[in-house]
Amino acid sequence: MAAERGNLKMADLESVGPGTPAGRYLRLFWHPVIRAQDLPVGRAKPIEVLGEKFTIYRGESGTVYMTAFRCAHRGTQLSLGWVEGETIRCRYHGWRFDNDGQCVEQPNEDRPFCDKVKILARPTREYAGLIFAWLGEGEAPPFRNIPDLDRPGVLIADPVEVLPCGYWNRFDNDHGHRAWVHRATAIRHNRPDILVIRHEAVEESEYGWRGTRAVSGKKGETAKTSMGAVEDKEGAHEDFLKMARHKHWIMPNIRLWFQRTRAKGFQGREFWETKCVWTVPINDQKMAAFDVTLTPLEGEDARVYENSRKTQQESEAETRWDLAEKVLAGEMTLEDLPDDMGAYTSFTIEDYVTQVGQGPIAGRGEEMLAVTDARVILTRRLWLREVNKLLAGEALKQWKLPEAPFMPAKPPSAEICGKREPADA
Repeated sequence: MAAERGNLKMADLESVGPGTPAGRYLRLFWHPVIRAQDLPVGRAKPIEVLGEKFTIYRGESGTVYMTAFRCAHRGTQLSLGWVEGETIRCRYHGWRFDNDGQCVEQPNEDRPFCDKVKILARPTREYAGLIFAWLGEGEAPPFRNIPDLDRPGVLIADPVEVLPCGYWNRFDNDHGHRAWVHRATAIRHNRPDILVIRHEAVEESEYGWRGTRAVSGKKGETAKTSMGAVEDKEGAHEDFLKMARHKHWIMPNIRLWFQRTRAKGFQGREFWETKCVWTVPINDQKMAAFDVTLTPLEGEDARVYENSRKTQQESEAETRWDLAEKVLAGEMTLEDLPDDMGAYTSFTIEDYVTQVGQGPIAGRGEEMLAVTDARVILTRRLWLREVNKLLAGEALKQWKLPEAPFMPAKPPSAEICGKREPADA
């Protein structure tokens, strides 16, 4: 009833299927649905996004198509069949559909009626190592590039994080958690900067909101951490770090920020990466995080970094959720994670256990939000405002990204990247 009246509560935004308040709003935007490298040429896969199931396949030309989950004939899962050219054939009785969903062959029928059979087809777009799809009604809006990901450097799409929790558990992941959730990683990798306790001010922007982080004290002085005091190393290169201390939220579900690299063998090098993460609901109880990193390296440095990073990420991705579930079950602690585990992987495990452990908003009882929850409060307010407008038939805010990247043209990494740390650093 609340949704019908346009007077939503946060719990009303947890459902994302067709016709739900949040589902309707999310379907106004393009979303990543699979990592590009996970869909080889000539392969089809089943996927679920926003509570709907689809078939996604890459034709022999390399083009990606997304169609209905089931064959129109007897409802068999289409991804079980074959990709033939730019079409897909059902394994059950051989019906074949083109990339627009039109049936083009019914080999078992003496009197084919292909022209009367058409299944759903959705527009797709490949960008930044990901495959995006449009799930809304009518004509798709223009695709939004992220200017910071279009700069020179190494662009890597990490293995997709799939968490058995609602997408708001990731949306609500405020900056104040870093010194506590990621404490074990900071100690293991000698990263006291992670332990610095920062406060964040947020303000609405033309694209969503911008958050500005600050530490107590001034540049070069000691700052309060979760374990005592540490020098504020981010005081160096102040002009650049004014940008690095910002986090950007691009409505409805994109986070963008800058950080020192955590990749093995490169931790000691003072260059800053651009991180961009799309949080996409799979259904009401499961979400996917599509994490893309742009690292400002070129030439031989870029080749070495890319090979090392991909090898590390792919190998550790196979075991990270098993370890996370053991932590949640009390069989081990985050401090028990292997010493040689990469910081990227241990960060994802730490986020997994805290976010999955929250459970759904509707079931966790009354929350005691504080002043330091400013980011959470603003994100929820923007979402509730826009979805209520959608239900009331009012004009929505047209979110606009700046044409230029947020990152300065020449960050200090250009002066420092020449120093290579040992491979086992």
